[in-house]
Amino acid sequence: MAYGPLTDLERYSFDLNGFMVRRNVLSSGEVRRLHIEIDALHLPPPSDGIMSQRFSGLIEAGGLLRDLVDDDAVLDVARELCGPAVRLDHAYGIVMAPGTAGLGLHGGGASFDPAQYYAFHGGRINTGLIAVQWAVSYHAPGEGGFCCIPGSHKANFPLPHGVDLNHELVVEVAMAPGDLVVFSEALTHGTLPWQATHQRRSVLYKYSPGSSSWARQPACRPEVLTDLTDRQRRLCLPPSVAEHPPV
Repeated sequence: MAYGPLTDLERYSFDLNGFMVRRNVLSSGEVRRLHIEIDALHLPPPSDGIMSQRFSGLIEAGGLLRDLVDDDAVLDVARELCGPAVRLDHAYGIVMAPGTAGLGLHGGGASFDPAQYYAFHGGRINTGLIAVQWAVSYHAPGEGGFCCIPGSHKANFPLPHGVDLNHELVVEVAMAPGDLVVFSEALTHGTLPWQATHQRRSVLYKYSPGSSSWARQPACRPEVLTDLTDRQRRLCLPPSVAEHPPV
């Protein structure tokens, strides 16, 4: 299935909810490739600790893990939301073992964050950091994984005390392997405990306007830049107001 720029419905959904989902973007063969590439990283078993559930080096790994950074299903979307000089801010993967917990609710649009924001101006959406999360394993309804409070990217009040992952405002976003969800980091979001019997696997690529940076480190190690395509190199450049090129 071919994907390009946001459709009118996707744009409406993203503006309304702070996220939108694209289904069946990757083929079953591409999903198998991702599993093989993740297996080749020989990751240690994940535990309840957040950092044990995350792995980096997606760009350095090469293969499809690298090529997803400028996949046609996300690049036009990232250009529209972050501007033509969009850059890759950082990327990482998530693995969760059955029965483990994830990250609690965070984010929200009530207080302005210069790196993570949502605004509408001049007839277009303007965002800071956005995330593109690709599902590598099934995230069926009731199994856990990505969740959010729809519309909270435009909230005028902070998250009330007592609103947690179990609150009725929180919505689970179910996905199948090969689906992706694009969300604003201004959206209040988190990770529901993983209830499935299989390991949760997903990979995330986070994009910023060319002048902005959230992460402290570059998107990939400098020695890897020569192995990238020209477009991938431009995406991985450090932030700049004056000289960051469009992609």
